[in-house]
Amino acid sequence: MRENYIRKHLIFHGRVQGVGFRYHANYAAQALGVSGWVRNLYDGTVECEVQGTPGMLDDFTSMLQNGRYIEIDFIEQKEIALKEETCFRIRY
Repeated sequence: MRENYIRKHLIFHGRVQGVGFRYHANYAAQALGVSGWVRNLYDGTVECEVQGTPGMLDDFTSMLQNGRYIEIDFIEQKEIALKEETCFRIRY
């Protein structure tokens, strides 16, 4: 694992389903070189785990907040244990 990497579990609240959120998250993750996954939850929120440097994760959430139709009201987040992975994927 890379030094200075952290992993966060995020739950996005707001208008985050039906607006291309998961695809935007996948694009942002690939552009920034972070790994993890994203998926819709049945309650209308979006769940995500993302891993990278603190700066990369800040940039990731900033890119999502600047999405065209995405309106994030708030993000629940907690730091979790790192995982061995090399890519970001959309879970269905």
